Amino acid sequence: MFLTRRDWENAKLSAGKPLEDGDVLWKLIWQEEDSGRREKMEEGERYYVYEQDILKHDFRRSRISETNEAEQETVSVFTNPNRSNHHVTNGFHRLLVDQKVSYLLGRKPVLQVKNKDRTFAALLEQWAGEEFQAVFQELLTGASNKGFECIHFYYDEKGALCYCIVPANEIIPIFDDNKQDKLEQVIRYYDVVEYENGSRYVRKKVEWWTEKNVTYFTENDQHRLVVDASMRYNPAPHWWTVGGEEQFQKKREQHSWGRVPFLLLKNNIRGTTDLEAVKGLIDAYDFISSEGVNNLLDLVDLYWVIQGYGGETASAITRKLQINKAVHISDANGSVEAKQTDLSMSGRLEYLKMLRRDIFQFGQGVDTDLDRLGNAPSGVSLRYQYTLLDLKADSVAARLKKAMKEFFSFLVDDWNRANGTAFDAKDIRVELRKNMITNDYETVQMIEMSKDLLGRETLISKHPFVEEISGEEELLAMEEEKGEMEDEARKDGTVGNATASSQKRL
Repeated sequence: MFLTRRDWENAKLSAGKPLEDGDVLWKLIWQEEDSGRREKMEEGERYYVYEQDILKHDFRRSRISETNEAEQETVSVFTNPNRSNHHVTNGFHRLLVDQKVSYLLGRKPVLQVKNKDRTFAALLEQWAGEEFQAVFQELLTGASNKGFECIHFYYDEKGALCYCIVPANEIIPIFDDNKQDKLEQVIRYYDVVEYENGSRYVRKKVEWWTEKNVTYFTENDQHRLVVDASMRYNPAPHWWTVGGEEQFQKKREQHSWGRVPFLLLKNNIRGTTDLEAVKGLIDAYDFISSEGVNNLLDLVDLYWVIQGYGGETASAITRKLQINKAVHISDANGSVEAKQTDLSMSGRLEYLKMLRRDIFQFGQGVDTDLDRLGNAPSGVSLRYQYTLLDLKADSVAARLKKAMKEFFSFLVDDWNRANGTAFDAKDIRVELRKNMITNDYETVQMIEMSKDLLGRETLISKHPFVEEISGEEELLAMEEEKGEMEDEARKDGTVGNATASSQKRL
């Protein structure tokens, strides 16, 4: 679970005496290090790039158990250098994560303004470009691999608002005590390499972000956190503005967002990774696949059983068989017999099929290796295949929409300050368009039959060919205006002139 304000206060009291903020931060950081959460994050990231645990397994080594006459068991490790050591990594975790990200963010979300402000709507469309899409895909991928992920907002040297992904591995979020949905503080910590007198040191740097400011700490030689004296202003505001001159110097003003300038997206209510539900199944699939490949590589297709043949070595006998296609048997009772080795595959394949089914079931994904849907499946049968993925996506969809509104709220605040406007991010409505295989013909038919029941804006947003609602509404308005002009022209007998005039306007 995540930390709350109460945990922060308890950390101050746990030593039985007041602690400096640096000591409290140090205590919380080590608690986080010991919690095992960072190991889960690293596992999720490793499996996403196919660096799975099977790569650490040495198939050349095997454990041998022996029992002596006194019934004492000894276990030894035997290494066979001739054994194959091939590793098969099956990218189920990456497939499941990419499937979820594409399902929720493969299509551009629908952004609408409640008060129909066209200027505000156009501004939203401008902000929600390719960079926005890429950042949120990266945000959801990170949350799926690590349990949560963060976006940090800051101003660059030119005073332009910027944002970037900050890895969850560097973040300790602290929430409010009630619903634990309001981010009140953020502790960011990371390692830096410093050189002193020719020696190399790795020290921790810590940033403590609150709703008003940020305080910078550094690790000293006694391995304690102290306020970083190298920072000119510490604590520092969230950002500065430089105005007119005051006593022959530029006037600098401190500013604060009034909230922590971090946006946090939880993967689910408990902040667990997508890997945790299927890691054991994937490891089993990797081991059986790798073991099967190594057995095939080491398989002797044909071997010889030789009886009653002098004292020559096996290699000499094999060489004569290859050259002469025959050998001389000195013993009348001797024989040479060729035998074939067969490797049973049916049991292994059946078990792999079962593991694959369980991985997609407990990983809540869509197994695309299916032949039973037919050539033209109906919308019902297609939607049925997405049932589990829908359940997993719904657990993060509400948080994703809230994160998008919060993302735009930072941009709106910045725009209002710079341009004197009064746009309100609460007027933004976000609708995710799930990216699934559908029967477009059925969808268009349903839209056509719903014309008398639903508003045009709703129907446009559901049409499979529509990418931007505002653009489609403008095109429809222009087409309607053109049609009205042509109708008027027909009445007056000037169809050609009216059509030419309307085309010129278009």
